Amino acid sequence: MSKLAGMTINERLFHVGIMDEFDAAILSHDQDQAIALLQRVELSKEEAMATVATVATVATIFKNPGKYGYIKP
Repeated sequence: MSKLAGMTINERLFHVGIMDEFDAAILSHDQDQAIALLQRVELSKEEAMATVATVATVATIFKNPGKYGYIKP
C-alpha cells in the first residue's frame, strides 16, 4: 500500500514536497501543471479534474482561487 493512502490531497502535496509548486500552478492558472502535480501524488487525471470527496480540485479552484487561499502577492 502507498505511503500516501489515506492522506488528503493537501497532505499528499505537502508530504511529497510539491505544495508550493501546486500553489504556483493554481495562481498562474496552469491547469496542465496542476493536474500533473496531482497525478504525482497518485490521483488519476479524472480525479484531478473532478471533485474528490470535499476537497476542491483544479477546475473548482480556478473559478474562485481566493476562496481557497490562493491570493496573488
